[in-house]
Amino acid sequence: MFSNLRNFCILVSRNLCIPMVFPALLLASVITLTSTTECIADSFSEATAEGTAPRHLVPSEYGQVIYRKNAESPKQLYIIGQSHRSAITGQNSEDIIKVQAEIFRIGEWLIQEQNVGMLLPEGFFKKLTPGEDSAPAEVVRENVGLDNQTLETRLGEARFVNADMLLNANYNIPLGQVENEELYRTIRGLLQKATRKGDLSVLPRIHGLQGERTIVMLQNIPDTVEEAVANGRISQHRAIFTIGLNHVGEIIDILKKGRLPSREHTDLSAGEMMGEAGLKLLEQGYGVTVIIPKTLAENEDFLRLARLEIN
Repeated sequence: MFSNLRNFCILVSRNLCIPMVFPALLLASVITLTSTTECIADSFSEATAEGTAPRHLVPSEYGQVIYRKNAESPKQLYIIGQSHRSAITGQNSEDIIKVQAEIFRIGEWLIQEQNVGMLLPEGFFKKLTPGEDSAPAEVVRENVGLDNQTLETRLGEARFVNADMLLNANYNIPLGQVENEELYRTIRGLLQKATRKGDLSVLPRIHGLQGERTIVMLQNIPDTVEEAVANGRISQHRAIFTIGLNHVGEIIDILKKGRLPSREHTDLSAGEMMGEAGLKLLEQGYGVTVIIPKTLAENEDFLRLARLEIN
């Protein structure tokens, strides 16, 4: 748990998104909300042991693979940890622009080299036009010609632009929703109460809901991908899931155990316990690769605030 509101707000401000409309899709005022989960430092020192994750799976100038499981499966999910411009000030810092540029390059490489056909951004809510649910989506896989300078310029614009949006626009890659809107709105309201009123009493509840939110997103991923395949929007079970760095430690812990943790169900029924359940991703045969952008992997201060350690 955070010792003071200052550290809490630092993480909050670095892990919030701002509204932006996609063609026929709505990115609501997104919160890549922080998780206060206690992450064990050796999670990452052991991360490559289970799946022997090759660090060169993605180009080293863009990111680092820190965990891999079921690498041989034809169904693959690539999880990319990320951070965003401040939702409090709306400002980008130089390192955040670099992180987003690296995420774009990682996504670009996965589209071109690993035949990834779908993008699942945390905090994304979809609004489909009539017929879109069944419309086939051809993914353009050639280089779209965004040099590094142009890419960073686009990401640094005053209006909100991020790597997910540029991948969607430049590669025609469809997006899918894995968020539960009710849970998301509940956490957002509590977070606003904490940041605007300095009310630390809500932090334990945010902590519990964040853990539940991580579980809900993970459990929604297979159904979202399967539906897209069934409707002809994508041809293969391969997707990218972009999520705030603060969720990554808990996700890896869940993957290593192969089951969801028991936890208090805190959003609707106070005190109700969620029993252990299987992780759909593994039950349905998905392989999972976790990637951290190079700038985040090398930022010890930010990793320390996020309670992560990469060896």
